[in-house]
Amino acid sequence: MKEAPKAMRAVSFLLLFAAAAGADEPDFYRDVYPFLKENCVACHNKTTTKAGLNMETPALMRKGGDSGPALIPGKGAESLVVEASLHTPDLEMPPKNNKAGATDLTPAQIALLKTWIDLGAKDSIPQTRQVVWQPLPVGTDPIYTVALTRDGRFAACGRSNNIQVYDLATRRLVPGPVDPGISSSAHRALVQSLAFSPDGNRLASGSFREVKIWKRQTPAPAARPASTALVLTSLAADGTALAGLDATGTLFRLDPVTGAVRQKIPGVATTKAQHFALSPDGTKAAVIVDGASLAVWDLVAGTRLPAPAPTPAPASTPAIPPAPVPAPPVVRAMAWTKDGRQLVTAGEDKGLRLWPLTAPGQPVALPASPVRLTALLAAPAPDQMISAGEDHKIRLFSLSTGKILREFATPGAVCLHLGAEGKQLVSAAGDGSVRLWDFASGKELAVFRGSLAEQQRLAALSEEIAAQTLEQAFQKAGIARLEAQNKALDELLKKANETVTAQQKLLPEKEKPVQPARAATATAQKALDDAGADEAKRKAALEALQKVQMAQVSAESAFAAVKANIEDARAEGLRITTAKAANATAISAANTALATSVKTQAAATAASTALQQTLAKGSGPVVALALSVAADRLAALSPDGTLRVWATASGTPVEQRKGAPSPAGSLAARADGTFTAASAKGDLLLTAPGSGWVLERLLTGFADQVNAVRFSPDGKLLATGGGEPSRSGEIIVFDPATGKAVQTWKERHADAVLCLDFSPDGRHLASGAADKIARVTEIATGRGVGLFEGHTHYVMGVSFRADGRVLATAGADGTVVTWDMILGERKKKIDGWRKEVTSVQFLGATNQLVTSAGDNLVRIVTDDGGQIRSIANLPDFMQSAAFSAATNAIVAGGEDSVLRVWNGADGKELAAFGVN
Repeated sequence: MKEAPKAMRAVSFLLLFAAAAGADEPDFYRDVYPFLKENCVACHNKTTTKAGLNMETPALMRKGGDSGPALIPGKGAESLVVEASLHTPDLEMPPKNNKAGATDLTPAQIALLKTWIDLGAKDSIPQTRQVVWQPLPVGTDPIYTVALTRDGRFAACGRSNNIQVYDLATRRLVPGPVDPGISSSAHRALVQSLAFSPDGNRLASGSFREVKIWKRQTPAPAARPASTALVLTSLAADGTALAGLDATGTLFRLDPVTGAVRQKIPGVATTKAQHFALSPDGTKAAVIVDGASLAVWDLVAGTRLPAPAPTPAPASTPAIPPAPVPAPPVVRAMAWTKDGRQLVTAGEDKGLRLWPLTAPGQPVALPASPVRLTALLAAPAPDQMISAGEDHKIRLFSLSTGKILREFATPGAVCLHLGAEGKQLVSAAGDGSVRLWDFASGKELAVFRGSLAEQQRLAALSEEIAAQTLEQAFQKAGIARLEAQNKALDELLKKANETVTAQQKLLPEKEKPVQPARAATATAQKALDDAGADEAKRKAALEALQKVQMAQVSAESAFAAVKANIEDARAEGLRITTAKAANATAISAANTALATSVKTQAAATAASTALQQTLAKGSGPVVALALSVAADRLAALSPDGTLRVWATASGTPVEQRKGAPSPAGSLAARADGTFTAASAKGDLLLTAPGSGWVLERLLTGFADQVNAVRFSPDGKLLATGGGEPSRSGEIIVFDPATGKAVQTWKERHADAVLCLDFSPDGRHLASGAADKIARVTEIATGRGVGLFEGHTHYVMGVSFRADGRVLATAGADGTVVTWDMILGERKKKIDGWRKEVTSVQFLGATNQLVTSAGDNLVRIVTDDGGQIRSIANLPDFMQSAAFSAATNAIVAGGEDSVLRVWNGADGKELAAFGVN
């Protein structure tokens, strides 16, 4: 069970003392109640009222219990509470070897108790005093609760009084909730419960006597329309510089964030430019015009660098006009070297040319490429270059020797990008698929396809398919049950009809003696009447009458019994026929529902198949790529202006933005982990930095620690569960938008509430508590609609199945019990755990359950007890587990403070996050 508040050093507690009491007169709350609470109240309270006695207040002790009043004001020596404390004959309290750990009162305590009673056993007023909080001990970091967003993107866990949030797509810790009033923590006491809202934009956390609602703040991405009409643009690799050319050949230096013009340099290109690229440091710009002519401009000075010139003729030789140099072929690709001191161009003739900026002269011709190149990219070394060719190969070659140093095959790369550290290479094929490579080995690490919207649609279709599988199983089981009933009813109907037939055959036989018997009775009666006063005749006649009367009664009874048998059999037949008709109607309805489900599932399956085929084909061409500085995100820009971002660790699409369409563009990864995309026209699209959490609302007024929090399926309600241990189990339902309580049930359970779950339709709330009971409450009315007793210890987890027809409960008795919500009875008791089952949750729209337990086990079972998978040999007591159907991810945490993530399909561990 979760650690009790008394074990938390950082707990704000109430010190009870008298409001105004004389210096010598004992005060109940200040002087007497503390030792009574420690040694008596555990067994004599409103929940555990042994012998009918409650000792929580003086009035209740005066009222007494089964043995009468516990105290008599003014008569301490005669009061039962004093006699029991003194262990007088037949009164020994507390008893030896009691389970509450209570000890005998000391002589000083007994004397104080007697004095207080002698002085009238006066009540007093408890008051509160806030005590200065103390920091939690170093190393107090167990995970008592975990939560997952519905889309499976973020996982949260409570460690000590902190809440840590992880991005499961990137496998990284992200900024979590921090209360600015508590330094760097979320709560002062241990975090006992967590829950995300359905949209993932709110997080509720429960601690000692408080619940906090945190709101996720995600900065909006910025879209900046071009400040001037451009035809070509280029971003520096780190996104700190942006420049472009307009149709007149004027070069514009632009602010890479706002798009504002910083500098204009006219006359950079006198004719139409085909290629434009900034140097790695953003201080120079290279322009290709007329398909082959190169010009390089110093953007700091605003001047053109010296153009390559022919070597002058010796002075003694007459000047001879230089022979015309053949125009180089049209340039297909251009790239700067890593140090920004040279340029490399690739032509239509497969030729490669090196343009040094430090020495004038003609470009140096490099060994020709085997094929025409589709892309060029600077390599980590200044004297190397990376290329992609039409032969579907990526090559690393030397600029000094032209030698190919490394090559590996790739499906038609048209765009390349190298990570900041030079370890990972990104390529994009013509179909829009993006691949991540280990640059040193040429090993393909991952393939990225599709968008965030497509992945979300695919997840929704998968859940729909699973839901319909569940629906079909339910309808088929119902049909089978009804058909089995009909079969049994047919047998009963057959027997009823046989009874009618048999009894009808017997009826004439039983009817035949009735009239003679009646006639004999009439004759005997007349003989008695005619006997007159003759005693002998009367006696004989009376005996004869009695005999025939008995024969008449017997005949009539036999006849009536046969008629009753016929009527009963016919009534039974009618009942059976009516039942069969009702079953036929139900079977028809079930078959209709089954057919509808099959049709719905077929449509979802077809849509899913079509979407997967679309994803396999890719999403169209890519014009620019970028890998974040931390290499945890990868971005691709498409001609239609769509910017797609994936997490490299998981391959999951994490962001999609729509910018201005452009047949060309550039993309850069900024130092803060975001991306900047620039269209050829100068339109900018900037992704937003990661989200953060701010405290939106503080809810207070709880009796003790809040062990459970849960949002309703529509996010409009927040249910909280807690209460005073051994005394009450409270449930309060809030409107999270206003913080107002809409329902309060202070004593829904007899002990602290430990778990909650809303029904899928949001109308009912299931609760489990330390009183070993699970309840279901109708939220609108507060009416209890279900009480489930099947555990012999605390109920530590509750979960509704996606169709609301089954409720699962997890117990500290080492069992999981599933309940049929339609019949209101137990469906299955599942065992196999050696210790407490600390949480339970249905896996999406399936009949499978994931559980965490104290026996170092995360286990998946079906709701009818079938074993699916066990993740065993975990290092410590597991306190909580959660699941997301969207990503099929399971997270769990426990006493070792490690948050673990598994693939729910195969149980493979995806990540393990320790204390940071």
